[in-house]
Amino acid sequence: MFKDNQGVATVDLLFATLIAMIIIGSLISIIGGETDRAATSELGRARMVGERVATTINTVYTNGRGYSANITIPSDMEISVDVTTNGWVKVNYAGSTIDIRLVPKTNINSVTMNKGEKYTAFNDNGTIKFTKI
Repeated sequence: MFKDNQGVATVDLLFATLIAMIIIGSLISIIGGETDRAATSELGRARMVGERVATTINTVYTNGRGYSANITIPSDMEISVDVTTNGWVKVNYAGSTIDIRLVPKTNINSVTMNKGEKYTAFNDNGTIKFTKI
């Protein structure tokens, strides 16, 4: 059998290229996974903001006439929270919308709360009203 030095070098180069591609592919996969986890974490944080708003509204509703509570939307997130007249809190964050059902299904004034804003939720004879602080 005839040994060709150039052929051996070519095989070594192909093998080294294959190993480099495997390593680069693994790194890309790891980086992509970390990015997905970060995005999921931020979306979870946005959901927590919506849950706090919904809990505050539910508390104001269940405690009856005259009860009020404050709501603060974090200023470090690009987020908006819509409270609808049909009993939903809709959190808008990074192109996603998270829907959270409220206890009161009617008698709610609608409002859009943006980042860094503060509101007072007030029970006015069974109707939930909002005023910006």
